[in-house]
This record gives sequence, C-alpha cells and structure tokens, in this order.
Amino acid sequence: MTDSWNVLSLLKDYYAPQMSDEELLPVCEAASSELSAMIKPGADPNDIRLVCAAAAMANYRLNARSVYSESGISSFKAGDVSISVSGSEAVASAKADRDDALRRALPLLIDDGFFFGQVNI
Repeated sequence: MTDSWNVLSLLKDYYAPQMSDEELLPVCEAASSELSAMIKPGADPNDIRLVCAAAAMANYRLNARSVYSESGISSFKAGDVSISVSGSEAVASAKADRDDALRRALPLLIDDGFFFGQVNI
C-alpha cells in the first residue's frame, strides 16, 4: 500500500488544505487503501505517480466533502478586495486533477476495462 504519510506530505505541498495532520491522515489512508486495490502486482506502491494519484484522490474527497457539509460557496474579504470560489468549481478542478494523476499512473495500475462489441462487415 502507498505510504499514507507520503500522501499526506504531498497533499499538503500541492493543495495546501487548511486542516491539521490528524484530520487529513484518515483521508490519505482511505485514498491509499482505495488505490492499493488498483496497483499491478510487482509495481512499487511508493512510486511518485501513485503517491500523486493518492494525494489527488484525497484532495477530491476533501473538496467533495466540503461542498456537502457547507453551503458550497467560500468567500474572503479584506478591505476592498473580495474573493469568492464556488464549491462546485473547486470539486470540478479537484476531479480533473484526480483524473489526470490517475492517467499518469496508468502504467502501474491494473487494466480492469473490458469492451465487447460487434464488427459489421
């Protein structure tokens, strides 16, 4: 299984979530566990592509959870400057990051896709 502490470190470096390690580690462990079921036998579970994929999966989970636990809008105002981000936009961005990270890790993942079709001549 991909080391959860490596995933946590990368999650904090890449995505800078505003939570403590104690709050983030279970999410990283869940992402590592989910990813470990997809890793090819013999592949190094601590390959950077897999660590990045697990961190992206954890980030996606955190963003999805924040949308459902809050109103979905996050805003900040300091003086005349106001910044607001839609929760659905953050989830869409996190999903795109997750999908990209999983695509990069494809050589290390089990191919579980199957296509059955008919050729008409």
